[in-house]
Amino acid sequence: MANEIKNVWMTTFEAKPFAKVGGLGEVPPNLSRGLVSLGVKATIIMPTHGTVEGRPQLELEGYGPVYIREWKSVKFLLVGGGPLSRPGVYDPASLKEKIYAFSKCVEQLLLKREKLGLEAPDIVHFHDWHSVFALLRAKIVREAENLPVKFVYHIHLLTREKISLNDVVQAGLDPEREHVISYRGKKLKVTIREAVEMSKGLAERLGALEADKFVTVSRTYLREDKDGVLNSLGWDLENKGSYVYNGTDWRYESSLKEVLEKHGEKAKEFLGKDELERNDLRRYFLLKALGEMPKGEPRVLDEKLKNKLEQLYAPPYLLDGRVESFSDDGPLAIMTGRIAAQKGINILLEAIPLVLRKIGNAKFVLLLLPVWGSEEYLEPLVETVRTYPENVRVIFGIAPSIFKLAHVSADVFVAPSLWEPFGIMALEGMVTGNPVVASKVGGLKEIVLDVREHGASGTGLHVTPGDPIELAQAISDLMLVMEASRTGSTMIAAKIEDAELANLLFTNPKLGSELRKSAIKRVEQEFTWTKAAEMALNVYRSIRN
Repeated sequence: MANEIKNVWMTTFEAKPFAKVGGLGEVPPNLSRGLVSLGVKATIIMPTHGTVEGRPQLELEGYGPVYIREWKSVKFLLVGGGPLSRPGVYDPASLKEKIYAFSKCVEQLLLKREKLGLEAPDIVHFHDWHSVFALLRAKIVREAENLPVKFVYHIHLLTREKISLNDVVQAGLDPEREHVISYRGKKLKVTIREAVEMSKGLAERLGALEADKFVTVSRTYLREDKDGVLNSLGWDLENKGSYVYNGTDWRYESSLKEVLEKHGEKAKEFLGKDELERNDLRRYFLLKALGEMPKGEPRVLDEKLKNKLEQLYAPPYLLDGRVESFSDDGPLAIMTGRIAAQKGINILLEAIPLVLRKIGNAKFVLLLLPVWGSEEYLEPLVETVRTYPENVRVIFGIAPSIFKLAHVSADVFVAPSLWEPFGIMALEGMVTGNPVVASKVGGLKEIVLDVREHGASGTGLHVTPGDPIELAQAISDLMLVMEASRTGSTMIAAKIEDAELANLLFTNPKLGSELRKSAIKRVEQEFTWTKAAEMALNVYRSIRN
């Protein structure tokens, strides 16, 4: 078949297990694993960022070493030399140099593929704006050699990074070089200068113009969000755009098994029980495990941020960022992710006191990753913990000893993002049995099915982004639904403000436990990496026809 896809290359600046900074680092390797499970060969090309040592397997003459590695049946080509070997994936001091050098290496790998013993790709899939110059160079090779390869450009989160003609020159490209782009259903011959002008200097728009097809991570982020892809880059690109969901490899049973292997015996001893139910895990987490993280957790990767936090810590914090346990049990809401304006953390901080007025024993545990640019949120977060020591804990940094325990102990997951292209954290919340209170934006709008529309098949509640009052009501109402299911009391329905939700609970006292099952089922059936790979394959086939 002419459109059969056998071999896919992906270019990215980060990918686990070699270099991972944020959510992007999850996608190329896991999407590649999904493709491999469907019988497609997948190769990831990325800089070493100084993470690989030893003798290289290949050498790009005049450019640098290439290290070949394999991870879960996915082949990696890690290119080094010069700036590509420097640590710091997105270090501003060397980022542009890395981008330019990386683009030349991708060009050389495509140009010298046979000599290097590499199988020609059917598709090259370029991730985020750091790959735009690599895409340009690959196009020039394709036209010069008349290759049948097709190119896909993937926008994970719009940064609106600017590209100038000076960047083109610095990258070693000729601004007057002619090449063909697909635009509004036509093939146009343009110079690189003209393409940059058509892009209005936006790297992501240039990537979309140059690719045969571009994708993002959800339909809402592509077409509906005010600051989403087409509303930001231009509707003249509409016919080139599509979307491929992210996924998760978390599963409920394996997550629970992992938690019980780590905490089961200690929880049984603490609670004096032979068997553990979810409510028992919550009590153990809040009253015991939360206050017994091992030394070295939570781990803040950036020393400057770590030092800043240590200056802020006061009880119930210990000096190293660990925390005291709570003194009592209560309905538990958790939130995870980076500390960033995008995540709506300030909205949640406004909502918490409103929830506590209604549910005095409610608990909030936020497991958050400090990153540069998040400094302004650190003090308000710590201050909230100090103001509500019986109700709130914020764990700053990586805390593997309790991360999944928090998920399988919780009652509600909160995702108050102001914008969210996809929302893998919501998948992790749902697949561990937590209905989600989510802003009605981006991927969250598609991941979470509102209970008021879908009944017991729903997986959470949608709220207006940026509204702390609505957020507080939704968290309170959903906590009460889960508490009613736990206790078997329909009297709780009278405390729920949303009349539709109250009626659902009154007619179905076990609504909470059914929502847990629906959340798990939705993720395990609809948001796996194999499902994501199937979506990607459909995009690839559409441009191979």
